Amino acid sequence: MDDTEIPLVIRSRRRSRPPVFAVPRDSLAARSRFWHSLCMAERITPIRKTPIEILNDLVEGHRDARLEGAEKGMKYLLAFIGRAHSIPNAVKFFLYDLLAEDAFRSGDIMTCRKAVDLAPTYLSAARDEMPHRVREYVPSIRLYELGIALALDDGEFEKALSLCDEATAIGMGKSYAAKRASIERMM
Repeated sequence: MDDTEIPLVIRSRRRSRPPVFAVPRDSLAARSRFWHSLCMAERITPIRKTPIEILNDLVEGHRDARLEGAEKGMKYLLAFIGRAHSIPNAVKFFLYDLLAEDAFRSGDIMTCRKAVDLAPTYLSAARDEMPHRVREYVPSIRLYELGIALALDDGEFEKALSLCDEATAIGMGKSYAAKRASIERMM
């Protein structure tokens, strides 16, 4: 080692003699880059997706999981809720509607009830952000039918009537008006 080089010592965990590397004195910038590359990792820029892209990912993943049964579909949706830190409210409507159906089919009535209660609260956000997708999805909405069935099983006729009114208001068809009339006769 000549006098233009400074010994650079990196301590090892073993008690043996530490290795010595020679770094030229005039390369302070090189030494700085060396330590910076060891100590600092580059930041990963977050991926920003639109609500429609998130919804497409949700529907595609759910479709794949649903091939193995309603339990797998429900498990996928619950995992999606857990791993997605900020799900747009517009997407939550679709998520809770799918969750209500899968929970009902797999026999998890408590999860179904929670999903039926939560989904309508996000309908206005879904209509505002994705009106075209909501219009396409209206014929396949299941939360009103499931919610009415659960409310009738519990004897909550007023809740069943309000779900019928909500379904009729969004254009679900005359069948919900007929259900309303039938429930009124039961009261």
